[in-house]
Amino acid sequence: MSDHAFLAIDLTTDERHALSAALTGASPGKRLPGKHTAPENWHITTRFLGDCSDQQAERIMYQLSESIEVAGGRVWCDGFGAFPKRSKASVVYVAMDDLNGVLERLAVASDDAAENVGFEQEGRPFVPHLTLARVRPPVDVRHVLESWDDFRVPINVRSLTLFRTRRSRTGIRYDPIDSVTL
Repeated sequence: MSDHAFLAIDLTTDERHALSAALTGASPGKRLPGKHTAPENWHITTRFLGDCSDQQAERIMYQLSESIEVAGGRVWCDGFGAFPKRSKASVVYVAMDDLNGVLERLAVASDDAAENVGFEQEGRPFVPHLTLARVRPPVDVRHVLESWDDFRVPINVRSLTLFRTRRSRTGIRYDPIDSVTL
C-alpha cells in the first residue's frame, strides 16, 4: 500500500491535551463509533495530495514558502460534524470555528501550490475539521453527537506542514516532512 501526502495544520502537544480533556469532559459516556484517530495524529488538513513524489513535495513547499501571504491566527475546535452527513456518517469530526478565515485562505494557497505542481483540482468544497473517527460501514451518529456537551478549544495556526502517511503493521502514523512558518 503506498504512502500518501497532505498539507495540514499540526497541533502542539498542549493543544492535543486540551482538546482531549475537552472531549472527555463533553462526553456523556457514549463512545464514538468507528476507528478513532490517535491524538498524536490529530491535524487540520488544508489539501490532500495523495501520491506525491519527493520532487513534487519539494516544489510545493518551495512555492508555498515563496508565495504564501497568510498570517497565522487562532481557530477554535467547536462542536461535531460528520461526512457525508450525520445520518450516514463515514467520518466523525471536530468542527472548526475559523472566525478570521485563516484556514480557508491556507486551503486556497495549498490548492494553488498543488495545482501549479500538476495535481488536479480537489473537486469538493473545503470544510475545516479535525477527524476523530472513521466509520465502516457508515452509521447514523445523530443520537451520539447530540448527547455530547458543547466545548471550545483554541488552536493557534502558526505554520503549514507537509505530512506523509506511513502505514505499518502497528497502524497509521503521520510524519511531518517540511513546514512553512506563517
